[in-house]
Amino acid sequence: MATPKISSSRLIVCYAAILGTLPYLTLKASWVTGGSLGLRDPSFVDSDLMLFANLLTGGMDVVAVVLALAFTYSWGRRIPAPLVLFPIWIGTGLLAPIVLNLPVIVADLTKTQLTEMPLENWVWAVVYGGFAWQGVLLLTAFVLYARDRWWFVVTGTVRSGTIGVAGGLGIAAALVTAIGHTTWAFGSGGLSARGQDIVIALLGVLAAIALATVSRGWFWPRLVLVWTGAGAMAGSGAWGLFGAFTMGSAGHVPVLAVQVIGGVLMMTAVLRRLPHAA
Repeated sequence: MATPKISSSRLIVCYAAILGTLPYLTLKASWVTGGSLGLRDPSFVDSDLMLFANLLTGGMDVVAVVLALAFTYSWGRRIPAPLVLFPIWIGTGLLAPIVLNLPVIVADLTKTQLTEMPLENWVWAVVYGGFAWQGVLLLTAFVLYARDRWWFVVTGTVRSGTIGVAGGLGIAAALVTAIGHTTWAFGSGGLSARGQDIVIALLGVLAAIALATVSRGWFWPRLVLVWTGAGAMAGSGAWGLFGAFTMGSAGHVPVLAVQVIGGVLMMTAVLRRLPHAA
C-alpha cells in the first residue's frame, strides 16, 4: 500500500517549526559543553543545578522537534495517543502564553537592558522569538495532525453527563489561579513577567467558563479553550514549582500546586466528554 503523499504546506510548517528550535538548542549545547555563547558571565551556568536546567530545557526542545516530525509523517499516527497528547498539551501550556504575551515581551525588550545581567541582551530576543515561532508553527502542525487523526472531535456530538467532581474542582482551581496571578501581576517584577501573569489568569478563567458550559453546543471551540487554559495552568505551574523549589522561594508554591492539579482535573473532565464519531 502506497504511503499517502504529504502536502508541501505541511512539510513547510514542520521544518519551519524545527528551524525555530535551532537557536535555542545551539545556546543550550554551548552552555552544557562549557561554551560561553551569549554569556556575559560564564560562571552563571557552571553549577550542577544550571547544568540540569539546561539539559532539561534543551531536551524539551528536542521533544518539540520529534513532535513536529510526528505531526507531519504517517508514522506519527501510529504513536499511542497519550504519548502525543501529553507533551503537546504541556507544550501548548508553555508556548501559548508566550505567543499571547509577545507584544508585551517585545516592548520590554526594547527598553535598555541592565548590563549586570549574566546574559547578553540579544539572547532574550532569540529565546523568546524562538518560543513564539515554535508556538505558532508547532501548534499549527498539531492542529493539522489532530484534524486527520481525531476528525470526530469536530463532527461528533458531546457525550451526555455533567463535568463531574473533577470538573468542578478544576474550575475552582482555575479561579484560584486567576486570583493568584492577577495579584502577582500588580506586584513586583518586569513588564514581561507581569504580562505573563495576566495572560495565564485570563486563560484560566476562559477555560473555566468553557468547561462549565461544555454541554451547550459548539464543543470543539470549548475544547480548544480548555486545552489551552488547562495546559497553561499545568505547564506554567509545573515550571513555576521547579523554579520555586530550586531557587528556595516558597511564597507562590500553594497557588502553583493548585494550578497544576486544577489543570489536570479540567483536562480530564473535558476528555471524558469527547464526542463519538458521527
